[in-house]
Amino acid sequence: MTRRNFLINLGYGVFLAASGLVAAMFARFLTPNIVTPSPGPVEIGTPDEYAVGSLTHVENARAYIGRDERGYYAVVAICTHLGCTPYVEGDEYACPCHGSRFARDGRALATPATRALDHAFVGRNANGKLFVDRSRTVDADYRLSV
Repeated sequence: MTRRNFLINLGYGVFLAASGLVAAMFARFLTPNIVTPSPGPVEIGTPDEYAVGSLTHVENARAYIGRDERGYYAVVAICTHLGCTPYVEGDEYACPCHGSRFARDGRALATPATRALDHAFVGRNANGKLFVDRSRTVDADYRLSV
């Protein structure tokens, strides 16, 4: 093998390796980490666990439970773009996968997500504990009264 052929083959090998890396990164970009628990009612604790003004992530409900002066509400922690789990950053939700941003009430602020985060039903069962039912979406103004 001549030096020229070796360098040509080396160039092709580097090109193929770089192309494979770009293809893998592109595939990762399009496939978010999605683990969705069952959407039925999930018990989230007692009402006194949530202070006025709080916003608490409840992993098994896959929702953020908030409480304001009007009552309890649940913002579903599933990005409306591709289903990643947004996190709280300051007074907003930020999606780690593609950069979507949402206001505290769930309104979409930055693309690629164009639809607001869903709100789930919050209720109180017979023993006084709160539950979230993601299978029942509600309006953003819905609150379980204090």
